[in-house]
Amino acid sequence: MKKIFNLIVGLILLGTTNVFAQSDTVCAGANNKIYDVNPSAGSTYNWSFKSGLGTINTVAGRSDSIRINYGTTPGIDTLRLVEIGPGGCFGDTVKMRIVILPTVNAVISGTDSICVNNASIGKLNITFTGTSPWNVTYTDGTTPVTVNGITTSPYTFNSPTYGTAGIKTFTITSATGLGSCPANASGSANITVFPKPGALTILKY
Repeated sequence: MKKIFNLIVGLILLGTTNVFAQSDTVCAGANNKIYDVNPSAGSTYNWSFKSGLGTINTVAGRSDSIRINYGTTPGIDTLRLVEIGPGGCFGDTVKMRIVILPTVNAVISGTDSICVNNASIGKLNITFTGTSPWNVTYTDGTTPVTVNGITTSPYTFNSPTYGTAGIKTFTITSATGLGSCPANASGSANITVFPKPGALTILKY
């Protein structure tokens, strides 16, 4: 199912399907998305969804402008608009394809123990859900690192080389998926950096 949905999204974004003259791509859970039309004097406008993946709210009592709150269910819906003229005659239905992208999650995890002047290799991961490509910024509390265009989950990363002992905790500061959909970021990764032993003196007897 996920592969089929990703294929549909890809076709729409590439413009290889043209079932509707207009289309929009939104993130699951997006609120207050505004849609409007240039109004004609005396006309009213009737907006509706085919599958109900969004909730339509009028703007200040105007029928020519609406705000839509999208739910957390991904999929493809059709926004429909009909103009009702001053004489009560109905115009043709105008349709817009709406692609609701899945919710994005980014979870950082992993633990490692290393010696000073070494780096952690292959032990820290960020697991994504939602539609790639993903972008992420993570930090060890000192140095932020940004990686864009990630297409494989989990994403494994290495730590820098640490010259001092201590515990380094990695967290995600921001992450997005396809369509710049913001991710729900959680988790942490921890590295314990041990000091090297002090200098030895060889004793002779």
